[in-house]
Amino acid sequence: IRANVGLVMQDNFLFNDTIAANIAYGKPDASQEEIEAAAKLAHAHDFIIEKEDGYNTMVGERGVSLSGGQKQRIAIAGAVAMEPECIVFDEPTAMLDPKGRKEVLEVIRKLNAKGITVLLITHFMEEAAQADKIAVMDDGVLKMVGTPDEIFLRAEELKALSLGVPPAVDLSMKLRERGI
Repeated sequence: IRANVGLVMQDNFLFNDTIAANIAYGKPDASQEEIEAAAKLAHAHDFIIEKEDGYNTMVGERGVSLSGGQKQRIAIAGAVAMEPECIVFDEPTAMLDPKGRKEVLEVIRKLNAKGITVLLITHFMEEAAQADKIAVMDDGVLKMVGTPDEIFLRAEELKALSLGVPPAVDLSMKLRERGI
């Protein structure tokens, strides 16, 4: 499964001294062109400083100076470099500020538009609302599957599972309750 599925976790650790090495971690034989293409696709190319010997220097020692969003984009570039059919994102925006969340979600949409299947695990309902299909699980049990419209019409069931609904859905429900 590792050959076909990439994984980006909530908190990704950068183990190597260079961004290029971190991107190539899952595919050690990746060419410089493959590393650069993956970095560009994930909007991580700006974090690589060009030197005479190529793209080899980390911005800050072991990424310490990189923001959470920048580290996530490096992790995404690493998953992309593996050329998987599918990438699983496990709460990739949970520890990011709003700007970092927006940047990572833009990259995820771009990957999906290029034909990569995306499985996004999130507790942010506004992120889930952007999906083609939503699966709601509770303690490992599948509770609902459907389009965002189908799922968010079941707002009371979502609330019973301790899940929220996007603010627009919540407002719509409140307006409907008041006859508006």
